[in-house]
Amino acid sequence: MFGLHFVKGAAVSLATLGMMIPQGQLLAESSPAKPIAKQSQVNNRIPEIVLSEGGTLTGRVCDHSGKAIEGTKVTLKENNKVVGTTITNKAGVYTFKNLKDGVYYPSSGNTEGVFRVWTEKSAPPSAKHQHALLVMGENGARGQFGGIDPTLVILTAGVIAAAVLSGVAINKIDKLTDKVNDLSVSP
Repeated sequence: MFGLHFVKGAAVSLATLGMMIPQGQLLAESSPAKPIAKQSQVNNRIPEIVLSEGGTLTGRVCDHSGKAIEGTKVTLKENNKVVGTTITNKAGVYTFKNLKDGVYYPSSGNTEGVFRVWTEKSAPPSAKHQHALLVMGENGARGQFGGIDPTLVILTAGVIAAAVLSGVAINKIDKLTDKVNDLSVSP
């Protein structure tokens, strides 16, 4: 009887230990670490835009499919100070005039972009963009869409599956223990 309870306890302990220690760590200790995949570098440079005549910044607001969004309010900030507001036209285009060199933050809804703008005379060769594009839900709302990490979902599902399988195994061991105990008690 003591032996079967020991086996049952050992099975539960091993199942629990197997759930708590990821297999990747066990494998990593036995072999040298190799990079699984190259990580891509994210370009965090602020887009540089050359202002049109009269210090005009032109941009466009669209959705994720590229469809222009007409009639949406666009606010322009510089150093956390609102310097202008406008409404997009039928083509989703907005304009702000009389701007100087600097970093500006156009926003529409929960989407905000950041652009460094230059007058034609002061623009460096790297300032190639002509328009400030705002893609609704893309420029500034990072982390709000797709907020569930797929790895976490898979890991959680694995832990739940392991717990269910452990419960089934314990139930089978219990039934086997009962049968063995009945055999040992019978004359």
